[in-house]
Amino acid sequence: MNHMMKTGLTVVLGTMLFGSVGTPVVANAASKTIYGTKISLKGASNVQDMGGIKTKNGHRIKSHRIIRSNKMINYTKNDVKIIKSTYKLKTVVDFRSGNEIKNTPDVKIANVKYIKDGVVKDSNFGGNSQAEFAQQLATMDPNHMPEFYQGLVSDKISIKGYKVFFNQLLKQKKGSTLFHCTDGKDRTGIGAMLFLSAMGVSKQTIMKEYLRSNHNLAKENKIAISAMDKLTANKNARANFRRLKAVKKSYLNAAYKTIDKKYGSVDNFLKTQIGLDAHKKAQLRSMYLTK
Repeated sequence: MNHMMKTGLTVVLGTMLFGSVGTPVVANAASKTIYGTKISLKGASNVQDMGGIKTKNGHRIKSHRIIRSNKMINYTKNDVKIIKSTYKLKTVVDFRSGNEIKNTPDVKIANVKYIKDGVVKDSNFGGNSQAEFAQQLATMDPNHMPEFYQGLVSDKISIKGYKVFFNQLLKQKKGSTLFHCTDGKDRTGIGAMLFLSAMGVSKQTIMKEYLRSNHNLAKENKIAISAMDKLTANKNARANFRRLKAVKKSYLNAAYKTIDKKYGSVDNFLKTQIGLDAHKKAQLRSMYLTK
């Protein structure tokens, strides 16, 4: 197994074993920002309506059309009611691996289309326990997160997954699409970056929107980090786990650098790898932008 694949699977394993520790976190009341609207749900803390995000030419993403989230297993009945009645949910795109879906399946929502769209290869690499995972973290390269992000924009499986995502967005004439992974920050973060780039949002705004996950996940990450610290005294394991649970500018910038090196620009990546030519991009913007 190559180093890049091990890196990705380590991130996935970390979210499976430590992605949610303790009871669900109650989010603050929904609040609008230039990065979209945080949706207040009891069973998930990193849920954002991307509506309201401003493009470089002054347009904004339409509200109630595209939502990013962390995993949906803890969505309550009222959460489902909110996401269906207020946000008109029609489709869920799940970026997680098969093992993640098996261990923490999404809640079943009537009349909502579900698309299994893994963007990393499924594997049992790393073992199935927290102790085994802690041992793996102890020897992990400190650059494992930037490398994971590089893989998300260069690996064939990842690119295929994001292409499925964009094809679904082009089909979604009405209602909203929700896309998610486990923590809703890395695989989902790349999906959000690609979508916002296609909409004409600046890199500065995209970065600020991406970094919101640190705020949204702060409480549950504190619990997960405390659990890891109790599990192991190894300094490398502790440091690597903190890197895994965060989002950082250097992570997203690693993806940008890889795209620039391999494809020349994000626009060219979207065109050549995702299949978003000028016609499809114009179509997507007409569907998801408003003045």
